[in-house]
Amino acid sequence: MARLLHVIHGLTGGGAERQLTLLALTQSTRGHEVHIAIVRPEIPAAIANSAVHVHVLPTTGNHDPLHLWRLRVLMSALRPNIVQTWLTQSDIMGGLAAISTRTPWFLSERSSAVGYTPTWKNRLRARLARQSATIIANSQGGVAYWKSQGVAPGRIHEVPNVVESSAIRDAVVAPLPSTFEGRPVVLFAGRLADEKNPMVMIEALATAFAECDAVALLCGTGPLQPALAARISALGLSERIVLAGHRSDVFGLLKQASLCLAISRYEGSPNVVLEAMAAGCPLVVSDIPAYTELLTAESALIVERDNVGDTAAAIREVLAHPVAAKVRAERAHQRIANFTAENVAATLDVLYDRL
Repeated sequence: MARLLHVIHGLTGGGAERQLTLLALTQSTRGHEVHIAIVRPEIPAAIANSAVHVHVLPTTGNHDPLHLWRLRVLMSALRPNIVQTWLTQSDIMGGLAAISTRTPWFLSERSSAVGYTPTWKNRLRARLARQSATIIANSQGGVAYWKSQGVAPGRIHEVPNVVESSAIRDAVVAPLPSTFEGRPVVLFAGRLADEKNPMVMIEALATAFAECDAVALLCGTGPLQPALAARISALGLSERIVLAGHRSDVFGLLKQASLCLAISRYEGSPNVVLEAMAAGCPLVVSDIPAYTELLTAESALIVERDNVGDTAAAIREVLAHPVAAKVRAERAHQRIANFTAENVAATLDVLYDRL
C-alpha cells in the first residue's frame, strides 16, 4: 500500500473538497496511509474521526512563499509515494513542492478550458503541469483541455467524480417554505456566479411560472446574490422564487423536487447533476459538454445555453408531464450506478501502481 499526500486549500466549502473527503476516507479503508495538507483549519467530522492524517499549514495569503517551504518540509518528512493536488492554488504550490522534492505528482483537473482565462497564474499552472506524472480529469472537457496544453494523451486519465448514492438514498426529506406546500418545486443548488448562469435561470423561471403554479428554491451563495434578489423582487416573484442560501440538506431536497435545473455556461464534472441523477430527480440541463457526456435526450431535457425561451419551455414540459420526466430520470439514474468511492479509489490505485 502507498503513502499518499493530498494538497488542497481546505476541506470545506465546495465540490472538490467534498470529493477529496470521500476519496481519502475510502483510500484509508483500502489500506493506504493517507495525509492531507490544508490551509483552512476546518476539518469535517468524518475526517477528524478517521485514520486520515491532516496537516494544517498556516499561511498569510495565496502568494506566501513560506507556504511553499512548509509543503517542501512536509514532503521531505513524509516521503509520500504520490502527491495529488486539488484546485489551482494547490496545483501550483503543491506541484512546485513535489517537483523540487522529486515526488511523483498527480494533478486533479476539476474544470475545462472555458474555466481558465489567460492569467499568469493559469499559465504557470499549465507550464508546471507538464512536469506532473499524471493528470486526473473528471470530465472529457478536462481531458481535452490538457491535450490542448501539449500534455501527452497517455499521461491524462479520465476518472469520474464519486456519487454518494447511499447517502442520497438514506437522506431525510428536507423542509420547504410553507408557501411551497402542494406546488411543484424546481430546485437549483450551486454557486450564484456567472458560470452557473443564474440570471438566465431567473428569467426562464419567470416565463415558465406565468403559465403554471410552481415554485423554485435556489440554494447557494455567491457574488450575484444581490443582483438576483433585486431581479426576483422586480418581477414580483419573491414568494415563488426563493434564495435559500447555503443548504446542507440538498440530498433531501432532491428527493422531493419536481426537477433540478442546471444550465451552467461551463462545468467540469457537475456534482449536483450527478446527485440529481442518483436521487432520481428529473433534470433540465444546458447543452454544454459536461452535461451531454452524462445525459442524452432520453435521460434529461437538454436546452440551448443562454436561451430563456428554450429553458422555460423545458421547465413547463417537465412539470406538465411528470410520468415521462420520471422515466427519463430512471434512465439517468442507471448511468451513474458505478460512480462509487470504491470504484474511483480502485481506478486511482491502478494509476498509482504504474509509478
